[in-house]
Amino acid sequence: MKQLLDLVTSLPLYLLIAGAAAVLAILIIVIILLWRQIRFKKNVEALAENPDLNRKDFLKKYKRERLLKKSSLIVDISRKKQVNLPGLLHLGEDWVQQYKSSHKGRLITWILEFSPDLGLFTIFQRAMLHQKPAQKLNSFLDNSSDFLKLRRIALSGRGEEFDGEKGLKLFSERIDEIREMTGDPEWASRYFAINILLHDEDERSARAVWESFEDPHALIRSTVIREIAGDAEPFGDEETSLYSVLFNLLLNDPVFEVRLEAKNRIMKDFATSYSLDLESMSNEQILHVIQLLSPESPEDQDLALKILSGDDLELRQSAAAYLQECGVLERVFRESYMNDSEELERNYVLLKNSLEVNISGFLGGLQSNNNRGSLLLASRLLKSSGPQDSISHLADRVFTQSIEKKEDSELNELYRNTLDCVNLRGNDSALFLLARELVDIKNRVALLGDALGAIPARGAFIFMPVLDEFLKDPDFPLKDELREVLKVMPEAEVQTAAMEIIRKGREAYPHAVRIQALKILGEMQKESCLQIILENLSILPLDEAREFAGMLSSYAEGLFNERVKLILDSVDAQSRATIIVSLPATGKKTFLKEIRAALDDANPEVRIAAIWALVEYRETKELARCTAMLRDPVPEVRREVARALGTSGTDSVLKEMEKVLNDDNEVNAVIQGIIEGLGASESAASVEILVRKISREDDYRMDCIRSLSRKKDKKSISAAIELFKDAGPQLREDMSTVFKMMGFEGEKTMVDLLREDIPSLQKYIAEVLESTGFVENHIRKLKHRDSSVRQESASFLAAIRTKSAFRGIVLAARDPNPDVRIEVTKALEILNTDEGKEILKDLEEDPDSKVRKYTFWALERVRTKSLV
Repeated sequence: MKQLLDLVTSLPLYLLIAGAAAVLAILIIVIILLWRQIRFKKNVEALAENPDLNRKDFLKKYKRERLLKKSSLIVDISRKKQVNLPGLLHLGEDWVQQYKSSHKGRLITWILEFSPDLGLFTIFQRAMLHQKPAQKLNSFLDNSSDFLKLRRIALSGRGEEFDGEKGLKLFSERIDEIREMTGDPEWASRYFAINILLHDEDERSARAVWESFEDPHALIRSTVIREIAGDAEPFGDEETSLYSVLFNLLLNDPVFEVRLEAKNRIMKDFATSYSLDLESMSNEQILHVIQLLSPESPEDQDLALKILSGDDLELRQSAAAYLQECGVLERVFRESYMNDSEELERNYVLLKNSLEVNISGFLGGLQSNNNRGSLLLASRLLKSSGPQDSISHLADRVFTQSIEKKEDSELNELYRNTLDCVNLRGNDSALFLLARELVDIKNRVALLGDALGAIPARGAFIFMPVLDEFLKDPDFPLKDELREVLKVMPEAEVQTAAMEIIRKGREAYPHAVRIQALKILGEMQKESCLQIILENLSILPLDEAREFAGMLSSYAEGLFNERVKLILDSVDAQSRATIIVSLPATGKKTFLKEIRAALDDANPEVRIAAIWALVEYRETKELARCTAMLRDPVPEVRREVARALGTSGTDSVLKEMEKVLNDDNEVNAVIQGIIEGLGASESAASVEILVRKISREDDYRMDCIRSLSRKKDKKSISAAIELFKDAGPQLREDMSTVFKMMGFEGEKTMVDLLREDIPSLQKYIAEVLESTGFVENHIRKLKHRDSSVRQESASFLAAIRTKSAFRGIVLAARDPNPDVRIEVTKALEILNTDEGKEILKDLEEDPDSKVRKYTFWALERVRTKSLV
């Protein structure tokens, strides 16, 4: 002690002070801790005395971690005061969590004493594995006053999974109580019981398990499906089997998880028995089957494809969703090829059915797909349904093909379908692609026509710049089609573009462009444009102006007459001529007086316009007084008058024209005009004039032959045949040339005349047709592969009734087509008449043995009515 005192006294003063301070600090900390402990205990006791009043303040004052550390103190006070303080402070949940990790025995005691409903199931799980927790749990159950003691464990777990076999081992002495729990209204209690009874071999337990196939809770049904023994036997119905119960649940249970368990169990233990008969199943059952199809099963994929090809939209939607999920639709789309048309059509139906129920994922790879078959399917599908973005991808794939490929006949359908898709449903992106395509194919008429027709009105803001460029291009090849497209564009924009072209005139735009602009304005039929149309009508050639003027009649009559009168009174000859030649197309004769006066106009163009206007008006009396104009001082006028008079003149006018025609002093242009007019005339007298001119054998012989060959109507041909009968050798030869130049149309008219059975013409028409090669041509057609062609040829030959025609007919007597043989029979019946005796004799003596043989064979069958 003395040494210690000596040591202390020897220390420096500052160390002594520091040591004293440390001791004092420790003493203060101990005092504080003791005070806090005492204060905490007092607060807990106060809480126990008045829980409702002090609980909220207590929980605010102390953190949960401290309460857990003081669990022993809280438990001791709870026991002394007989108050469930752990329950009030919600310590039970934390004790359960601590027990799951530490498995301390005192936690089991606390949980069972103060929060059994929170931790019974956790303790039960531990008890199935270890003896001490099992003893404590069974002791708790033995001391419990509950009627169904195990029910508290079940409700504590709320359907959590556990090993039912170990549960049975733990509670084997309580099996009767467990079976009673199968009737509990709480599903968690029933689940707990069934999970254990599944492993009990007692017949009563097996029955309870089997009846649980119809339990109201899906988890219980699923558990029974999964765990029941494969050799389990039914109760009550000897015909029921486990497979049939599982199959019924698969088809009819309303819960997907239950149906899935049933399918899995069937495929595990009864795969060989599993089969589906869709015809006997309801829509609901088929939908259940589809939901359980395996993405990896080829058999399931085939089943879904079969359902997808049906008509029911609900079933198709589910089947299509499954097939898209497992990639089948994408494969079908990707592996469709042009060289297999049947497969292509089958795939089209499947994919179309998918799109109709809004399953379109298979189109996702379209932007990188170059397979023509896939693109063709997409072009057909996207016309009516599918994502609009896919149309853009399709247009990009098709439009970027080379021009040569686009013109390929195999790709023509693909190209046109793509245009239809863009037209009907394309978004702005697709419309921009079409606008670019129009520029690229501007000089490819075959493609351009289709592309122009695909322009939709909704894309005006995209297409108007391109169409405006086309409008101002004098060499644009499809002017009529362009105008049709512009009709659906915004009227104001189109009118502005056309008016600009007209107003800037020839200095800014070529003649062809101005003509197009004028036609556009006329077709718009806007009264505000009437004056500028009439003033610029001279832009059009006279023949086009006549056609164009028809649309002018739709304008208000008063306004139209006023504007026309102003132009007719103007000094501009070209404008007057254009208006005059256009007026007949309006159907109005308001200005007939002015037209008559124009016959004496100083300007040749006006005189020509007036004569043609009278022709169009069919003013034959006025035309008869115009023959003097055949000697107009201007050759061009004489030629046009000759054409006009020849087209519509009376017989007396035609006689005057013939005089001019035979005038050796007349200029060539006038003669040609008369010949052209005679060729257009509907009068039989014009035929006689032309034939007489041909017989003169002068320089205009071939011109007259060509003109006469254009007259292919019955009236003209009949007149020509009459003249042919009495013609000399040279004229016959020239007229044969005329008939040959008439071609098939003229030959057909002559056959029609033969069928009218005009005796005076019959022989000569037949002679003409033989001289043109018509008969030989149709004999060759009797071997054509198309029966309709053979039938038509047999009909033509039967009408001709010459030996050469019958030589061909008898050879067709054995034609396999009955319609052809009917025509042969009609023809051969003529040979049994007086008219046909001479021809029959020639055929029977024909040098060709085949002709003789077939003649005999055919006539025998005609007589017995057995040819047909």
